[in-house]
Amino acid sequence: MKTLLLYLILIFSLRFSAIGQADSTVNYVFLKNATIIDVVSDTGKKGSLLIKEDRIAAIDFTNSLAIPKGAVTYDLEGKYIIPGLIDAHVHITHGTLKEAQAHLYTALKKGITGVRDMGGDGRMLTLLQKNMKIGEDTGPDVFFSTIIAGPEFFEQDPRPQQVAKGAIAGEVSWLRAITHESDLRQIVAEAKGLGATAIKVYLNVDKDLFKKVSDEAKKQGLKVWSHAVVPPTKAINITNGGSDVMSHAGHMVQYEFANGDLRGRHSFDSKDKANAYRKKMNDKKWNENTKEVKQLFTAMKNNNSILDATLFIYTFRLDPKANAEVDSTMYHLGMKTVKTAYKYQVKIGAGSDHMISEDGTINIHKELELLTTAGLSNIDALRAATIVNAEGLGEEKNMGTIEKGKLANLVILNSDPLAYISNTKDIKYVFKRGEKVE
Repeated sequence: MKTLLLYLILIFSLRFSAIGQADSTVNYVFLKNATIIDVVSDTGKKGSLLIKEDRIAAIDFTNSLAIPKGAVTYDLEGKYIIPGLIDAHVHITHGTLKEAQAHLYTALKKGITGVRDMGGDGRMLTLLQKNMKIGEDTGPDVFFSTIIAGPEFFEQDPRPQQVAKGAIAGEVSWLRAITHESDLRQIVAEAKGLGATAIKVYLNVDKDLFKKVSDEAKKQGLKVWSHAVVPPTKAINITNGGSDVMSHAGHMVQYEFANGDLRGRHSFDSKDKANAYRKKMNDKKWNENTKEVKQLFTAMKNNNSILDATLFIYTFRLDPKANAEVDSTMYHLGMKTVKTAYKYQVKIGAGSDHMISEDGTINIHKELELLTTAGLSNIDALRAATIVNAEGLGEEKNMGTIEKGKLANLVILNSDPLAYISNTKDIKYVFKRGEKVE
């Protein structure tokens, strides 16, 4: 009996220690009295979060959670907690490594805890990915793709060489030319070995080759990202071919009405002819009940293909100072496309395609505003930059919502984003993997 009593006392002591005290080697953070917008539900609810090391250890709405001794506590009365934002379309390696590090740090301070790089220098991206994950650099977690395209793209477009630097674009693991004769198994394996999350299929890939490389990527555990239109391949064949995320809403529907294969940017011997072809496609009229529209968005919903809308880049191009073609057509088409896709319950992701402006503005916040202009509710706009983008990365078990066990990537806001989506810019604190960003 005495032995049993001693055993029960020992068990009780250990249990009390686990609840009420903290191992001095473990870091706890307690965020109390905030409205938690977990993006699982449609509304926020007042409660508290306990962070243990880099993950959410508990969520409490009853004010009864025992707080470990030594936990760093923040009283967030009147504040709002949302998951860390993910910009699903960035290009961060077109400058120097120091510039990329500085831009990523600025982005983190403004609420971005994850980025999806859609084509850059794989060597630099691999380094940034590692350093951001282990804390050697301070910035969002980096996920990236390798660019897969037909040989014509690498031969005719000068841009890939800008991120090859010292190598030959089309012949390296982050910029790979493919044909039907290519060893796709080896090409995908090299991309995976580099640390890529996905392949990005870009241009000059027909629908049969797209399906082949998509199947191989998924077989080896990589995601498949692409433009929504990959000339000569239409969007309907991109989603049916296995694309997990399809980028750029602008003209994806218009090209569904082309007769036969699509013509890409390098298919013309003059800029005038290319512009005439593009105008012809953009002039095609449609509505949500048009057969081709129904087929496309029904397929995307059934295939769980995410639309990375990139509406911001179309507004950016409306500004003459942006040194880009000033044309509102793509903006209006993009808006119409997103509005229609949303009605068909296609998942919409949030990507800026231009993460940071020269004045330091972080553009994902504007993208969220544009998504609501296109018809998304405020909560669905938040989901676009959190859980939907996490799904596009294949990281939905680790990030994207506020749930027990997920990484403590959190943004604390001074005002309610469900009232005004622009309030995502009104940031009090950012936590990345459980640590407050300074």
